[in-house]
Amino acid sequence: MSAKKNILIICDWFLPGYMAGGPIQSVATLTKELGNDFNFKIITTDRDFKTDKAYDTIVANKWTRFEERDVFYISPENITEAYILEIVKQTPHDVIYLNSLYSKFFSIIPLQWKRKKIIDSKIILAPRGMLGDGALAIKPVKKRLFIFYAKCIGLVKGITWQSTSAQETKEIKKRIGNDASIVEISNLPNSAKEIKTILKNENTLKLCFISRISEKKNLNYAIEVLKTISNYKIELDVFGPIEDANYWETCKTNAKGLPQNITFNYKGILKPHEIGSTVQNYHALFLPTLNENYGHIIVETLQHGRMVILSDQTPWRELSSEHVGYDISLDNSNEFKKAIEELCLLNQTQFDEQSTSCINYIKQKLNVDVIKNQYINLFNK
Repeated sequence: MSAKKNILIICDWFLPGYMAGGPIQSVATLTKELGNDFNFKIITTDRDFKTDKAYDTIVANKWTRFEERDVFYISPENITEAYILEIVKQTPHDVIYLNSLYSKFFSIIPLQWKRKKIIDSKIILAPRGMLGDGALAIKPVKKRLFIFYAKCIGLVKGITWQSTSAQETKEIKKRIGNDASIVEISNLPNSAKEIKTILKNENTLKLCFISRISEKKNLNYAIEVLKTISNYKIELDVFGPIEDANYWETCKTNAKGLPQNITFNYKGILKPHEIGSTVQNYHALFLPTLNENYGHIIVETLQHGRMVILSDQTPWRELSSEHVGYDISLDNSNEFKKAIEELCLLNQTQFDEQSTSCINYIKQKLNVDVIKNQYINLFNK
């Protein structure tokens, strides 16, 4: 039997962090599910996204173990090109896996090492939706200039891109070129534990928004839609870290204009293990996001038998025909209104039927064994 390959993951944030959302979860599930197949080693920072305090439970600037993973947490004063390069050179690896596109020290500089032949490692890059139209609409000039620069100097030449959906594959080809080497593999999902029922009365609806509060996630759009609904009793509870304080102020101000039949609350930040039990307290997730390449919260919501009301800027499409939710163009806010009103009208029997459809749908879409084999082939190629 051949020795297990060594996969070196370089990323800005990892467990026990959670504020960066999906990218942390993607690496966490990957290393958990495939830990028996590969030796994963992770180089990351010693604190969570947008926080100044180091994790209490880790030791920085040396290899350590965290939940059965080998992790090197770097403190801020050591985040330099020379320091990171030394760790990479001293760590045996067969593949380098990058979990971002725009990070200076955790993706751009490693790509420069590859281009300059400072390292000859195989590189796999997961852009995590950063090349989607919605993502590029935020700070577009800076991002498009970087992509142009990267293509011109051959920064991404000779690497393998990992997309998580057909949508993201198209986005990578659109930005990088049709000759880009792309392997399409979904993220690995967490498994749902206990699934609970919830009371559903006609003419009422409990919605949740669970995501980082930023322009990309589009909470303010959700508020605008709810401002147009006056005939039903609706709650919208918002969970997530406030990534953009100015944007949050805009949302709060706009929410003051909601009609009396709409209740709006900010409920703070959820840790990953709290998401499943929380989402079950609601009838649906309302996330009119500008872009998602996967959407861990979308998957987890469906796994727990709850519907999703999404934009059409995610991989999850044709949801209405499957009776598990809606995927709607952001150009048509009236369709979002109609979707919410349809859910308001559901009675208990109808809701429970759709809840069962959600669970069956996501089980069929995400076969863990198949996805694991795809990753094994990717890393062993």
